[in-house]
Amino acid sequence: MNAKKFSDAMNELDTKYIDEALNYKKKVKKPVWVKWGTIAACLLLVFTMSVPAFAAADFAPAYNLLYTLSPTIAQKLKPVRMSCEDNGIKFEVVSAYVEGNEAKIFVSVRDLEENRIDETTDLFDSYSINTPFDCSSSCKNISYDTETKTATFLISISQWNEQDIIGEKITFCVREILSNKQKYDAALPDLDISKTNTTPETITPTHIFGGGGINYSAIEDNFHALKATEILYSPINGVDITAMGYVDGKLHIQVKYENVLETDNHGYIYFKNNKGEKIQCVASVSFSIDNEHQDRYEEYVFDLSDVDLTEYEVYGYFVTSDTHITGNWDVTFPLESVNQ
Repeated sequence: MNAKKFSDAMNELDTKYIDEALNYKKKVKKPVWVKWGTIAACLLLVFTMSVPAFAAADFAPAYNLLYTLSPTIAQKLKPVRMSCEDNGIKFEVVSAYVEGNEAKIFVSVRDLEENRIDETTDLFDSYSINTPFDCSSSCKNISYDTETKTATFLISISQWNEQDIIGEKITFCVREILSNKQKYDAALPDLDISKTNTTPETITPTHIFGGGGINYSAIEDNFHALKATEILYSPINGVDITAMGYVDGKLHIQVKYENVLETDNHGYIYFKNNKGEKIQCVASVSFSIDNEHQDRYEEYVFDLSDVDLTEYEVYGYFVTSDTHITGNWDVTFPLESVNQ
C-alpha cells in the first residue's frame, strides 16, 4: 500500500471514531513498560495491508485496526511521501510522528528490478541522519511485506538538549544495503578439542581492530595470533575455523570471516553441555594478517582450567550475507508538528 492511499484512508476517519478511541484509552490504563517500538511494529501492519482493504467503501477495518493499536499515535502519523531511487532500489519516507524533541519516521525500501530486498535486509551501518541540531538516532528493520517485497525501517531521533525539533529539516542518507542473511547456531562436530595442539606456532597480526571480554585488555597488550595452516571446519559459507591451540594455558580458537567489507560476516564460539549451560570466551581479539583487511580473523580465548570438557560440546553462532548493494540514496524532508 502506498503512502497516498494511507493518507486518504486517514482522512476518511470519522471524528466519532477518534472520540470513541480517546474515551476508551482513558478508561484502560496500559502498563508503563509497553515500548513505543512494539506499537510501531504493530502499526506497520497498517502500512503493509493490501490496497483493496483500504480501497473498499467501508473503512471500518482501518478504523478498528488503527484505534485499537494506539489511537493517539495513529492520529499523529503524518504522510510525507518523499522518495529517491538509485541502482533499482527505491527509498521512500512514508510518514512521520514528531512531537517536541522526538521523531519517529517510517522509511520503506523496495527493489524495483530484482529480488534483493528481504526480511533480513539492513543498511550495513552506512546510513546517516543529517540534522541542524545535535541528536541521537537509530534505524532498524521492523517489517517486511512479501507481496510488495518492501522492507520498512523505523528511524528514531531525539534532540540532545530536549528542545523542540518541529519545523527543522533532516536528510536521511544510505550508501550500502545487505540482504539474504544466513544464520548458523549449532555444534561444530568436526572440532576435536582433545587433540588441540599445546605448543602452537604463532604470528604477529598486521593490525588489531579490537575485541571484548573480561580479559581482553590483558591479552591485547601481548597478543600473538595462532598461525593458520589449514581449514579445520567450515560450518557455513564465508566462515572457516582456521586454527586451535593452547597459549599460556588457555584455549584459543581462530575463525576467519571472509570478505567482511561486503558481507559483514560475524559470530562467536561457545561451549554448551546437555543441560543447556554455556561457557563464553573470556576474551576475543579481531585482527587481520594482510594490509587489505578484506578478510577478518577473530580469535576466541577460553579459560577451561576447571571445566570437564567431556561434558561439553563446542558450538558456533555465525551470521553471513551474500547480497551487497551500493548506491546513493538521500531524502530531505521537514519535521512538521503533529498538530499541523
